[in-house]
Amino acid sequence: MNMNRSYGKQDEDVDMVSSKSGTRPELPGISGLGGWLILIQISLWASLVFLLSDISQVAVIMDPARWEGSRGIDPQLYTEVIRPLLWFGFISSVILSVIVVVNLVLLYRKKRLFPRLMIVQYIVNLIIGIATWILIAQNEVGREEHVLDATPAFNLIIRSLLTCCIFIPYFLKSVRVKNTFIK
Repeated sequence: MNMNRSYGKQDEDVDMVSSKSGTRPELPGISGLGGWLILIQISLWASLVFLLSDISQVAVIMDPARWEGSRGIDPQLYTEVIRPLLWFGFISSVILSVIVVVNLVLLYRKKRLFPRLMIVQYIVNLIIGIATWILIAQNEVGREEHVLDATPAFNLIIRSLLTCCIFIPYFLKSVRVKNTFIK
């Protein structure tokens, strides 16, 4: 019973703080960049590394000789189908890289905009996956070409959708996120 009085006293103290200052009090022990935010940090840094790797190899990937010579792709197929897909991938990687860098800066500065921009990143990633899948699927190329396979793009959609289903609610409901970024 004595413990209940002590707990009730803390609630009164929290209510007094919030009513005096007009800000929401921070709950003890659930703020900072720990918990699931560690996974977010790891995923942001890994994304940045992979995106920069993709961007750095753009000259090699977009070389028509690579596609026409070693893979025996018809030059018309390269010009009409593969090159636009490669440009879409390059532009998508640049956009996602910018979003990731901005998110890293916002994360470590603990800015209020971070949770919203992370949600935007997840949605943009899903939209890019869907657009890639559509672009690949609409171009009917014989199976013997083995160049345009929509399966990896479809798998990206599934992963992006699962990520959205897990982390968007986390950013919207997490007490840690609210205490760390939305003060």
